[in-house]
Order: sequence, then structure tokens, then C-alpha cells
Amino acid sequence: MLFQTLDKFKRQSILATILMMAFGVFILICPESYVNTLVVTVGYGMVIFAIVEMLEFISSKKAPIHYIIFTGALIIAFLGVFILIYNQDLLKALGWLFGFVLVQDGLFTLLNALLFARRSNRKGWWLLIVLAVVLMTLGVLIFVNPWWDSPTMLTKVIGGALLFSAFVSTLRLIWVWPFKNGKESAEDASE
Repeated sequence: MLFQTLDKFKRQSILATILMMAFGVFILICPESYVNTLVVTVGYGMVIFAIVEMLEFISSKKAPIHYIIFTGALIIAFLGVFILIYNQDLLKALGWLFGFVLVQDGLFTLLNALLFARRSNRKGWWLLIVLAVVLMTLGVLIFVNPWWDSPTMLTKVIGGALLFSAFVSTLRLIWVWPFKNGKESAEDASE
């Protein structure tokens, strides 16, 4: 059961990384005339995702992790509604949304580096800490938005930051994941 849960987590992490990479590339190649439509679509997507998570919370067994996920869903719903209401103030909405996502991903990477990668005794695990700090710095810079004065430039910066975040997520999965193949996990279970 534990290995099924870990395999499910691994598949979800790989899928999230692929989606983040695809979304980053999509944002980079998105024409300027579609930027406003892209922002509205992201806002609706966030609200729908939050509603699905809230409905899962209602049907769950109410473990502490479910309350944390529910709180995150409320924050995502709030950000999605904010984007839909203030879509005329495009730069601020985009900066807040993706700045928050990058800071959250950086914190998650930092936590994984300190809790799991350091204990795995793999070479270069400390690089995850450096990459996590870079991710959080990028998130704060995008959140504050000091240099980007056009939606097109900001979307290019966000697309590049999402590609970098996908790269960091891939490295995090490689350094944190304890099993190299299925045989090794079966040997560890029998010991």
C-alpha cells in the first residue's frame, strides 16, 4: 500500500512537472493579442480547480492533510476570483498569481531539500537549496513586478520562470526519490 501511494505521488509529480513545462512554453509562444484571454482562462481554471478540491474535502475522511488542502483550495479560489474581477489590471493579477506559485514551489523545494534530499546522501543535494532560494527570489520579483511594464514582457518572464520551476521540480524528484527501479524497492521492502 505504501509503495502504491509513493508510485501515485511520483506519477503526480511527473505529470505536474510536464504540465508546468507545457504551460511555460505555451505562455512563451502566446501572441500578445491573446494574453488577456489567457489570464481569464487561468482565473476560471483556478476557480474550477478550487471547487473540485473543496468537493473532495467534503467527501474525505477529514484528516489533517485534507484541512491543509482545503485551505490551499480556498486561497486558490480567492486568487482566481481576484483575477476574474481585476482582469483589467492584468500586470498585478499575473504578478500576484505566478509570484505566489513560484514562492510556494520554492518553499516546497526547500522543505524537500532539507528533509529528504539531505538524508539521501546523494551528491549535490545542497544545490536544491540554492535553486529553491532562486525560485523564491523569482517569485518575489514577479510578485513585486519592478521592471515589467507590459503584459507581453511579463508573460515572457512568467513563462521562463515556469520552465525554470519545472526544471527544479525535475531535479527535486531525482534527488528526493529513494528508489532507482522496481527491484530495489522490492528488496527494501523485504529487509
